[in-house]
Amino acid sequence: MRKAYKLLLFLIIGFQISCNKSKTEVKSAAKSNAKFIKEVKVETSENGIDAYSFPVDSLLKVSVLWTGVFHGDEVDPNWQKKIWFGLFKNGNEYSFSETKISIKQAHDAVLDEDESQQTGWEVNTTIKDTCIVLVEKLPDFENRNIEFVQTPQNIFPQEDFEFQFLGTQYKLSATGKKKKEHPDSNWWVVSDYELYLKTFVNGKEEITLLTAKKSFDDQMIKIIFAGDLDGDNKLDLIIDTASHYNVSSLTLYLSKSAKKNKIIKAVGVFTFVGC
Repeated sequence: MRKAYKLLLFLIIGFQISCNKSKTEVKSAAKSNAKFIKEVKVETSENGIDAYSFPVDSLLKVSVLWTGVFHGDEVDPNWQKKIWFGLFKNGNEYSFSETKISIKQAHDAVLDEDESQQTGWEVNTTIKDTCIVLVEKLPDFENRNIEFVQTPQNIFPQEDFEFQFLGTQYKLSATGKKKKEHPDSNWWVVSDYELYLKTFVNGKEEITLLTAKKSFDDQMIKIIFAGDLDGDNKLDLIIDTASHYNVSSLTLYLSKSAKKNKIIKAVGVFTFVGC
């Protein structure tokens, strides 16, 4: 991990110097990238191996939710008081609509001993179309049909996918290591994974790191949805950024929340455990 940090800092400083930037500009860039590095969460797993994970869930402040039954500590019943928008699918069409939600206590089939116990929470919406995600209302949200684009669910290391969306060319690409679980397997074991989104902003190529994981446990990063949620004719994403087979982390990326001349930014996540 320290080597990775040193390499990143070396590349940043080298790039700045090669472009003949002033000392003030170099200091500004160093501060910006130092902040980015702080957002990379360093954690220790049960077996003592250092791992990195990006984005950092605790820094994502927009509330994200889904429908279904969840464990007691995964849903806050006070969320029912928020104003919610849902991304819904009906046939081959998507809509983004304000919806009321209900959060009621429910039987947790995993943790409750019998049907009389109800330690879980069941989340439902008043709209009965298939719910892809729920997001607390942001200023630019409005009811409308959603433009979207089909992408692969998984982008493995050394793979990329180029596509056009609303007149803009994008590329998803991944780095890292991969090897087959065994010679006859169709499953890849992936490590040191990083997923990027690339496009041009005002004539300049921009690359944004979407997610990074040191390793996976029978899981892989999944692109759930790609389309325009915030109404600026630019790409937004919903990605399951979990690295464990029994966990889901629905992470929302919005283009309007990105800094000037940047592509996209992770703003919210809903993490829940299966069993």
